[in-house]
Amino acid sequence: MGTVMMGYPNKTSFEVHPYTLRDLLVALELGPADDTVLEYLDFLSKKVPVKAATFMHVIPNFRWYGSYTENDEDVLDPYTLNTTILEDMRQRIKQHPISVQAKFSSFEVEHGDPLEAVLKAAEDILPELLVIGQKSGKGEHGILARNLARKVASNALIIPQGAQASLSKIIVPIDFSNDSIKALKTAISIQDQLEGAVEIHAVHVYQMPNLSIYKVQRTQKALKQMVEEDRIEAFRRFLNSYFPGYKRAINFDLIEQEGPGIARYILQFAKKNKADMIVMGAKGHSKVERLLLGSVTEKLCTLNKRIPTMIVRI
Repeated sequence: MGTVMMGYPNKTSFEVHPYTLRDLLVALELGPADDTVLEYLDFLSKKVPVKAATFMHVIPNFRWYGSYTENDEDVLDPYTLNTTILEDMRQRIKQHPISVQAKFSSFEVEHGDPLEAVLKAAEDILPELLVIGQKSGKGEHGILARNLARKVASNALIIPQGAQASLSKIIVPIDFSNDSIKALKTAISIQDQLEGAVEIHAVHVYQMPNLSIYKVQRTQKALKQMVEEDRIEAFRRFLNSYFPGYKRAINFDLIEQEGPGIARYILQFAKKNKADMIVMGAKGHSKVERLLLGSVTEKLCTLNKRIPTMIVRI
């Protein structure tokens, strides 16, 4: 099924505002992946107003590694380490002059478990968006990004090391749930902020039902057409219910799932259509809900090596 252009009535039932960011919490690992993160944020902050940003690095407890001795006291002096790390972060930001950095940026260095420290900072700061890079390959930082996205209460933006600083096409996987509403609202908000320069593709992955046991007198082609027409009508109702006043067209794309792995189909579509961002809804605010990131979202974060992915909770 190709792209379907959707129009809808001129009335408002779900208010959407141009996208802005009150504040960011940016977790830096002080490695190669940070260059991609900062280049992307430099680009994004020129498109989207950002009022404040906190840049954070967590120094792991060296005693965990079993090699720490009393002779290392001078090398591992917390004050010396903190001063060195703070200067390193400032120098990195100077190379990628994010528009908020001159007046509204702050820098923090913490010690301990990186995951727990970043989560604690997110609870204290209450950022609108947590930003973290993801190394290429199967390194620990990739696991950290996925775990942070699962546990943090705010929205999260995961920027893979292979990401490019551009934003002209957004993919929004939808299943007509509340999570889909939040994700599509965010994508539309970004589109409004960029004055229509962003193209949105709402993508729905479906499976053909097995009706052979009911001896339905239809060909497989006819059945597929029925299912796709039903999904298109469902999307029309979805827009009419939640975004009826939105003027611009949204591309609606259907993908038939013929094998396991919905995330794989979404990622293949995003790559084929040269998407610049994937926006996905996540579970709610409670600790139990946050642990249930969703198998599709989590798998996509694991497989994705190039496309920035925003996980929307609020």
